[in-house]
Amino acid sequence: MEVFAALSDPTRRALVSRLAYGPATAGQLADLAAMSRPAVSQHLRILREARAIRGVREGKFIWYELEGTALVEAEHWLRELTERWAVAPTRRVPHPRHKESV
Repeated sequence: MEVFAALSDPTRRALVSRLAYGPATAGQLADLAAMSRPAVSQHLRILREARAIRGVREGKFIWYELEGTALVEAEHWLRELTERWAVAPTRRVPHPRHKESV
């Protein structure tokens, strides 16, 4: 899932966290992140390509908001993983081809 690669960057995670509170423009996000608009635009492009956010043009502004699709898919995968892990055996079982050393 591309969304994990996109969210691997702390700046992009911060942008997504901010967008959880509602839409914002690139300028607003740049002010929040204390970085240039071009730098924020690069991060937003990566998040858009990963389907974590979308941009909606309104007049001369593009409002960025959470897309949800990729985030929900990632959350679903993580939930299944943690549920499986919670009931997994805690005892290590040696592989049949390897003899356990005594």
